[in-house]
Amino acid sequence: MSGPAEPSGRSALDRYRAKRDFSRTPEPAAGADGAAAELRFVVHRHQARRLHYDLRLEMDGILLCFAVPRGFSYDPDQKRLAVHTEDHPLPYLDFQGVIPKGQYGGGTMDIWDHGAYRIRRAPSTAAALAAGEIKLTLQGRRLRGEWHLVRTAGDDWLLFKARDRYARGPDEPVPAVDLRGARRAPVPRRPRPMRAAGDRAPFSDAQWLFEMEFAGRRTLAVCRGEQADLHPPAAGAGAAPRFEAVLAALGRLRAEHAVIDGVLVAVDRRGRPSRAELDRPAAHAGGAPVAFYAFDLLYYEEWDVRGLPLSERKALLRSLLPAGGGVLYVDHVAADGQSLAAAASAAGLQALVAKRADSRYRPGAHDAWARVPIAAADGAAELPIEEALRRQPSPAGDTARVQLGNLDKVYWPAGGRTKGDLVDYYLTVAEWLLPYLQSRPAHLLRYPDGVDGEGFYQKQVPHLPSWVPTVDVSRDGRGSHYVVCGDRETLLYLVNLGSIDFHPWLSSIADLDAPDWAVIDLDAKEASFGKVVRVARTLAKVLRGIDVAGYLKTSGKSGMHVYVPLAGGYIYDQSRMFCEGLARVVVREHRDIATVERSAARRGGLVYVDFRQNRRERTVVPPYAVRPVAGATVSTPLSWDELDPDLSPDRFTMDTVPARLVRAGDLFREALANRQDLAVAAGRLERYLRIS
Repeated sequence: MSGPAEPSGRSALDRYRAKRDFSRTPEPAAGADGAAAELRFVVHRHQARRLHYDLRLEMDGILLCFAVPRGFSYDPDQKRLAVHTEDHPLPYLDFQGVIPKGQYGGGTMDIWDHGAYRIRRAPSTAAALAAGEIKLTLQGRRLRGEWHLVRTAGDDWLLFKARDRYARGPDEPVPAVDLRGARRAPVPRRPRPMRAAGDRAPFSDAQWLFEMEFAGRRTLAVCRGEQADLHPPAAGAGAAPRFEAVLAALGRLRAEHAVIDGVLVAVDRRGRPSRAELDRPAAHAGGAPVAFYAFDLLYYEEWDVRGLPLSERKALLRSLLPAGGGVLYVDHVAADGQSLAAAASAAGLQALVAKRADSRYRPGAHDAWARVPIAAADGAAELPIEEALRRQPSPAGDTARVQLGNLDKVYWPAGGRTKGDLVDYYLTVAEWLLPYLQSRPAHLLRYPDGVDGEGFYQKQVPHLPSWVPTVDVSRDGRGSHYVVCGDRETLLYLVNLGSIDFHPWLSSIADLDAPDWAVIDLDAKEASFGKVVRVARTLAKVLRGIDVAGYLKTSGKSGMHVYVPLAGGYIYDQSRMFCEGLARVVVREHRDIATVERSAARRGGLVYVDFRQNRRERTVVPPYAVRPVAGATVSTPLSWDELDPDLSPDRFTMDTVPARLVRAGDLFREALANRQDLAVAAGRLERYLRIS
């Protein structure tokens, strides 16, 4: 972050030039890139000595710049410090890269957002700057709507969101998808829906999402400002009272333009979806109100988002829906379609819809979507729709073959948490946890008498029921059978044995010698967690510098884990060498707090940057596993932006993580699909070493 700025103007670029040696830094020298039809802005994510964000606004042929240490909040009550820094040249609008260590602002500079902006209530940006109050409307991929910058003292300003349609409360999801895979396109007048190509029997698969199917009318909602049209139109939708709630809610969407796929649903007197009730004449006395159940997003603002993976479209859709009735988000269960089918059957529903998590939206029938018909279970109760949705995360039948016992046994004496509390937690988070366990041999960490009792690792579990899946991991066929936990029922069985957490392999049963992830373990031992945060920031800087996606989580104890998902075809020796290179780069920059020394006795208070876990049969605790330590802390995925000095792993416990998942979703899910070429990454790391 820079110091105070001089008054803006072309001469102010002298200060920019004076701070930089352009023979060493790749940053652009002063110079204009030409006029544009609209004023432009860019936000850089700057991983320097400290992570911060740089907001740069086009003004009179230069860029007016503010450093924002804590980033942007969509909550109008959250005011963030913004420091006015030196002006930059216009070519900085397109700059991103690595500023070498030792140069001013050394670190990784990424474009986090960019787009056009407009000044409000002032004749120009320069006039607003002079008045000490800049009100601007941002039209970016991440930042939308009106934002205010207000000078407080000297070069310190406050940045906050205006109370417009884009504003959100502190616990509401924000549009975190960067839209790189979307293309600019206007909203069409009559979009065409995607359909399932055929039927399938109930199944489970880590690459699929599963939604309940509701009896109603499939509809595309086309939203433009406060106006919304339904296609095909619902008779009398513009005036009929029973559709007013839907149209009003769509008019409050957190976007000016959108096309949403969903189903219009009316419920009967018993609260169950009823097509007959939906088809009643609009003016029918006592007709039930209609709700729109939204499950996909086709267009958002200026972008056609149909080319994005379904998981990203749904995350963006969820962040756009307004609070209140009328429009409801159709949530999904990841991977475990069979358990959801059992729940739907018990509830008297007729079908699920299965969709590949990485599927693009293509008009017409496509085999990336499938309908899953369900036969109602004997004695199934036709539940009200609210009750069916409430039961969705914990499908009935989970315990059909598991006899749970000693649920009142205290596992965490300090907090009074019991084995039953542990069972409830794992049922709640199963849909998020299971994709990281499926198809992987796992070691169990068992504490049958609680965390104060004796614990032990177990690789082979004797006397397993025949329905618990196992895999022979031996190379010589001698029969070393490890558990594979792929569904809720197996998960419950293992928890009932006293397994508090699980340790899956880094490779799957498809090829036990080919890792899916390369992992670096930041092991604290005697080091403070603040040191772990500093080391993690540097690792993030290196990964961004070589254009490699890494995924961060707490270990659940005193350290952190960083996963790099890998494309197929590589062996453990290769992933370990790559991680060793990363580790040594990080330690080179932090010799005072980090080490690759394997001996715990010789580490002292240094953070151990461990790359040696990348071996066959080595394991790492998965996301959302509870750890057998005081406080019942949980290994929890984080965004890189959460690496604040005051971050503590104690925030993430059995009690707090379920609500976080509902609010933020699974921040680790991309690690299941974003496979990266290890050879390309290694080549970039070698080049990074030459310039850093």
